[in-house]
Amino acid sequence: MGKKSVLYAFIVVCILYFFSSLLELDGLELLTRPLILPLLLFFYLKSAKKKYQKRVVFSFVFYFLAEILTTIDSKKYYLISIFCFLIPYTTLLFYVTKDLMLLIKIKGFSKFNFAIFFIIGFFIYLYVSINLILDIKTSFEKLLLYFYGLVLLFLGVFATAMYLIKNSLLSVFLILTVLTYIVSDIFYIFIIKIESNFAFRAIVLISQLLSYYFFVTYSLIKIKGK
Repeated sequence: MGKKSVLYAFIVVCILYFFSSLLELDGLELLTRPLILPLLLFFYLKSAKKKYQKRVVFSFVFYFLAEILTTIDSKKYYLISIFCFLIPYTTLLFYVTKDLMLLIKIKGFSKFNFAIFFIIGFFIYLYVSINLILDIKTSFEKLLLYFYGLVLLFLGVFATAMYLIKNSLLSVFLILTVLTYIVSDIFYIFIIKIESNFAFRAIVLISQLLSYYFFVTYSLIKIKGK
């Protein structure tokens, strides 16, 4: 099975999962959801061949655990699923920070401008605003969500900084990955803590599926060194 065939299978499964989840076709959703990440991981491994990165596979393990938990009971296991997502996010932040430090060492700060300060301000405003409207019941939940938000905040700022210093395909897909992470996670928490409606579910589904694809594309570009 070629990598294009795997990618087409992934797209078909994503479409089936999207509509089955929105229309509450439980049988089809249970059939398609567990296939999404294995198909995408298979596509990554076939595309990367022997150059695949263990940290990407590691991230997929925790993505899959989070997806399984939300499939079983999204409200009951939402904190555990958030913790599972936090692990690959933190891993990505670690390597993005390393890449940014190296880029700054090579390129310097000459490409920084007002835009980066605007982005920092926007992410801080978003972070504070969301935390203020959430009804957080326990200290553990508060600590986890605050740390989760900080990781996404730093990912957003660092990804933007990398793009401003060096406008490349790698930095574009990094920003797309982080933005879809942020959108999917914000609306997922809204669904759990505030209200579950058709629009919120659609936004979560689309942004989450895109985030997985963007993450894999970013990882493949990084292997090629572009």
